[in-house]
Amino acid sequence: MIDMDDILTNFNLAFLQIAHRMYEEVPVSVEVKVWDFWKSVPNLTLEMEERVWEAIRSTPNFYESLPAYADRDDLLRLAEIMRAGRHEIYFITSRFPTKGRTVQAQSQRWILEHVGEPGAIIVSSRKGELCQVLGVELAVDDAPHHIENLLDHGINTYIMDWAYNRHIDHRLRVKNLGEFLDCIMD
Repeated sequence: MIDMDDILTNFNLAFLQIAHRMYEEVPVSVEVKVWDFWKSVPNLTLEMEERVWEAIRSTPNFYESLPAYADRDDLLRLAEIMRAGRHEIYFITSRFPTKGRTVQAQSQRWILEHVGEPGAIIVSSRKGELCQVLGVELAVDDAPHHIENLLDHGINTYIMDWAYNRHIDHRLRVKNLGEFLDCIMD
């Protein structure tokens, strides 16, 4: 199981760019150290963050426009793994709806455009339960609450290393998609 945001896509950057367009005093080049943006982004208040979320919800097909976080070579490797068909790969994301196409359709279009292969997209915040049902053996995620849920359900989980999840004491960490792909290819 591969989560999408901040593993494949660069959601944090997209959020900060929108915040900066809306509020010039909000910087774009910031390390997000706490899960709530307003707690770690200078000059961003909770009220401002809520307005940014509203702008995202109002943006047609927002998820299709996200920049890649994974580098091109790692996305090409992922495409090769998917084409080979030796691994069932699920992309489970807990994105909220925006204007335009469904979250699933937007996510599928992103995968097709950036990876070049159609992907099995599931939109859900119940990742641990889903991975159990699907027989997922390995997962990678960045969100603290999803990591905890996956671990609570016995899923062998790799943590995409971000400052906002370093409080979780877990030995399986990766710095990028390529490192996770190395793990599934063993």
